Amino acid sequence: MSDRARQTRPSRVVMVLVVMGVVLVLAALARLYIGSAALGWPTGEHAGLIWDERAFRLLIALTVGVALSVSGVSLQTLLRNPLAEPFILGLSTGAAAGMMIQLYLGQSVQHPVIGAAIGAGTAMFIVFVVGRRRGVIDPLGLLLTGVVLSTICGAIIMFFNYLSGPGMSRDIIARWMMGSLDESTNRSTLWMVGAVTLAGLFLLLFLSRAMDVASSSDAEAQSLGVNLSRLRTVLFVVASVLAAGAVVLAGPIAFVGLVCPHVARLALGPGHGPVLIGSALLGGALVITADTLSASMDLGLGIGLMPIGVFTALVGGPAFLWMLRPQLGRGQG
Repeated sequence: MSDRARQTRPSRVVMVLVVMGVVLVLAALARLYIGSAALGWPTGEHAGLIWDERAFRLLIALTVGVALSVSGVSLQTLLRNPLAEPFILGLSTGAAAGMMIQLYLGQSVQHPVIGAAIGAGTAMFIVFVVGRRRGVIDPLGLLLTGVVLSTICGAIIMFFNYLSGPGMSRDIIARWMMGSLDESTNRSTLWMVGAVTLAGLFLLLFLSRAMDVASSSDAEAQSLGVNLSRLRTVLFVVASVLAAGAVVLAGPIAFVGLVCPHVARLALGPGHGPVLIGSALLGGALVITADTLSASMDLGLGIGLMPIGVFTALVGGPAFLWMLRPQLGRGQG
């Protein structure tokens, strides 16, 4: 008990958050220093354009990382499952399918967040309903539902992609499905997604004490005055909207919402306030680092910018398998 108390002391929490903030700053500086075409701080006639391009891509990566990690915390609290994550549960591919259908019906996406949010919300609703057994959320059933739904949404995306004919680049769609930062994103779209992401983060921070209580049993939470129905509705909406925003900017990216909250809990304890801040810092650092690795490989090998989803999957996949082992062991007699 004393060890746990030491782990969650305010002074230690502040220190760990400062370290995470420093990691994020260092990751950002590295991305500004390393470009896909040149190494070093931009100078010369076109320095302004290079700075602008790198900074814009950095902001996209930061927004995506924060959105996915905060969405992961929201889902894990909503479902009381540490394995819940936007990509694993099908929210990311659901958002991508929503965008694809909107694109096919309108032939242009003026407000891509709308289709993405509808797709993510629909996927979250299906997972939440199908993943329950007699009113209780089944962890493995939840994961299986998410995997199946993600596969179905992927098929929907390819179906509408082929229906659209040769006018739409199938190579671009395939690359986007692997998780690639979209540099053609309108700045207004980035600012909108960024504002929504910050609003979602601050809203969850405001509700962090209620989220702490909601992690216990329903009876205990209700006895302490927490309106579980309203809280779960807010968590549902925030998780869906943030996952949709990330997909609009970068396509479906796996495991950011799994790894970052898990590391934050290990370092900061179970309190949702510090975990939300720590997850946001780590999420931004992870996606920025993945983009830096992509730029480094393009600079050194000339192979083009590799989708950042490749790097997050290489990090998050083994972490997911490690976290899944206790869940699998429950079925053994």
